[in-house]
Amino acid sequence: MKQKAFTILAMVVFLCMTACESKLDIVPKGMTTLNTVDDLETLLNQDPQITTSNNEYEILCNNMYDYWEGLPEYLANPNSLIYALVTYDENVDRASLTTSSYVYENLYRSINYMNVIISKAPEATGDDAKRRQIIAEAHILRAWYHFILVNTFAKQYDEATASELGGIPYVDNTDVSEEKTKRTIAEVYERILEDCSDEVLAGLIQSHVDTPCRFGLDFGYGVRARVLFQMKRYDEALRYANLALGVNNRLEDRSSIKETGTWTLNETASNNYFLLWSNNSNLGDFYGLTISPDVAALIDPNDYIMKYYNYMGMPWGEPYQVLPDGSLQCQISDIRWNVWGIRTETMYYLAAECMIRQGNIQGGLAQVDRVRAMRIDNYTPFANQASGLTEKQAMKLLQDAKRVEFINTIENFCDRKRWNSEPEYAETITRDLGPEYGGTYSISPDSPLWVFPFPQNAVLYNPSLTQNY
Repeated sequence: MKQKAFTILAMVVFLCMTACESKLDIVPKGMTTLNTVDDLETLLNQDPQITTSNNEYEILCNNMYDYWEGLPEYLANPNSLIYALVTYDENVDRASLTTSSYVYENLYRSINYMNVIISKAPEATGDDAKRRQIIAEAHILRAWYHFILVNTFAKQYDEATASELGGIPYVDNTDVSEEKTKRTIAEVYERILEDCSDEVLAGLIQSHVDTPCRFGLDFGYGVRARVLFQMKRYDEALRYANLALGVNNRLEDRSSIKETGTWTLNETASNNYFLLWSNNSNLGDFYGLTISPDVAALIDPNDYIMKYYNYMGMPWGEPYQVLPDGSLQCQISDIRWNVWGIRTETMYYLAAECMIRQGNIQGGLAQVDRVRAMRIDNYTPFANQASGLTEKQAMKLLQDAKRVEFINTIENFCDRKRWNSEPEYAETITRDLGPEYGGTYSISPDSPLWVFPFPQNAVLYNPSLTQNY
């Protein structure tokens, strides 16, 4: 089966090669030999990965640095993308330096596979129930991949400006002769919501799916909840988050670290609605990654990982001589971390914020507590202090906890962009690298750095791809 999937996948890639020369038109001409439902299904049966050189999203949020040897080297080259991110230097010409983008290319390539399924499955021979299922899965993934793209390469969605600001191309067909024109942010989100509509959701398996690479209704509901959340439609987002948790509310329980001394998280972890990780260097695990002093200070001393992880005499993290004081170099390698996907914890935190915004501070913090109780030994619930908290104080507890829970994911980046668009929660981030590395650097809530540049190998072939910052 794996050999057959590989052969079919190679065929699709071959058919895309001519179109890939334009980097945006990375879709086939629609003429493939994928004529059965079973063959089309193999396009879903692959490890979905987004390759990136480092987690630039978390670097911007001042949650992580690059690998421990990288910091002095990157600061020594002021004409580089990593220098701009680490020092928050808006004067670096990021557009000219971004010759290509793994995120851009990987995601549009994956969108291409989804478009092949959506376009060919209706006429393909095979089981009708499976046909409906794979079409629904392809729509949901197309929505999620475009969601990551629009949050990477465009500004934050705001209802008042979304119809005026540039977004990304929404690629929904396999016609290479059609110009893939950049749409507005409003148009992109409209199409995303269409791809994860209730009608589409009805075609998914109505339960959690344990098989890696595939998913059921929990991820479908989760995608719609996460999109509405980013659009600041909090009441609607809460409804779909609760629906997702109704399908799968299983949390990762880290208390076992207390007995084993190790943290192991494999691809079939039941808290993953859909696992989307990167195997480039260490982005699929934590080994070698460095956590900033700001995040390290937020980790509870009784955190199971902090307190009990001790594999072959090594703690989970330790100081490293070329890092700023308070940074921690991670030693953990036995996990497959959900960098780009959605897990149960995503929905608990999403629901918590929506509830706090509705005025239900105790209920919202109780949702956070459900996760943290699985993370911290002898945990004292946040909800116990809810009666004396304002909304902003409750939000601060959530924000700090979430920053730790979603380290090394895209979640913190999307949250920070969204909060930065709200006066009550906008924040200037200051990074202190110490005198050895130039002191402090700051990024404002409206900095152009929050929008990544389109890569040159796409811009050169598509005149509509003007930069969005």
